[in-house]
Amino acid sequence: MGVIKAVIADDSALLRMMLLDVLESSKRIDVIGQARNGKEAVKLVAELRPDVLILDCEMPVMNGLDALQEIMQKTPVPVFMFSSQTREGAAVTVKALELGAVDFMLKPAGGPQELKAIANTLIQNITTVVVRGRNRLFVGRRAPAADKDVDIARTVPVRKIDIIAMGSSTGGVKTGIELVKRLPAGLPPIVWVQHMPPTFTKSFAERLDGTGPLSVKEAQEGDILRPGCCYLAPGGFQMEVIRSGSTYRIRIGGTEKVSGHCPSCNVLFESVARLYGDNALGVIMTGMGDDGTKGLTGMHQRGAYVIGQNEASCVVYGMPKSAFNAGAVNLELNILQMSQAIAHICDRKQSAAGSDADKQGVRE
Repeated sequence: MGVIKAVIADDSALLRMMLLDVLESSKRIDVIGQARNGKEAVKLVAELRPDVLILDCEMPVMNGLDALQEIMQKTPVPVFMFSSQTREGAAVTVKALELGAVDFMLKPAGGPQELKAIANTLIQNITTVVVRGRNRLFVGRRAPAADKDVDIARTVPVRKIDIIAMGSSTGGVKTGIELVKRLPAGLPPIVWVQHMPPTFTKSFAERLDGTGPLSVKEAQEGDILRPGCCYLAPGGFQMEVIRSGSTYRIRIGGTEKVSGHCPSCNVLFESVARLYGDNALGVIMTGMGDDGTKGLTGMHQRGAYVIGQNEASCVVYGMPKSAFNAGAVNLELNILQMSQAIAHICDRKQSAAGSDADKQGVRE
């Protein structure tokens, strides 16, 4: 693709200048407009039609959330949040991702040197948002393109499931909300890795809790796995499932990256493979890279059933594609159908919130 046209919206003139220097030095991104507040951002996006908007949350006149909502309604473009690391900033960023922002990164606490240190990652992530995110801004709002129809009841087997292990990354906040709110009560325990920094996972878990029948929390060391509960891995720590006598618990520990991530889907999936064998259900959703493939392969080889999100409904078809190509996925579905399949395989009735779930978008 050609040079990416970007608009920056941030109330800090220094930050805008630093970002402009870093992005344009790559020769891959051209900053065609700068906004000091949300109102200016809405105006510039409408006038300039950039390939991407890099958006701050806390701004005067109109904040980032209000601007994002208006942009998504009137002139939708891929939006990349450049966010604060504070507790409040985490909650606002999670809300922004729910409203349609595609991805985010944390603002460095220091000056130009710290921004330069993350420059390559920032540029790569923004590029990915543009290349893969443009046509996938509304996952959950409309039916994704279909591969073929599927009869869930005939295609997905009912079987004994004692645990559901899920993994996701880029695009996983919006996708996760759409999935969880449709899942029924009484499911086996759900353990889930969503790639996010510390603080953000707690805000995400709090946002998820109460969206449907499931109880959702950020996992803690020693948590006993209980039916009807979803345990989200805390950012910055690896999470595993362990057995203590006849009880299954959460183990939190280890801060080193595995497969490039902490928490890592592979670490979680490998522990599930060891303990549960064919009584496990694996779920891999939107995300960049291949984290989860190794662990899902282990689960699949031990008889677990694995569902992958299909390309049409992914923000980034990276992790699901890798697992599918490795032969670790039994069935690919769009995000709305995944809730139907999970409910069916566990022999539970789907949540009322998912009664309008789409019936398209499957690849076997």
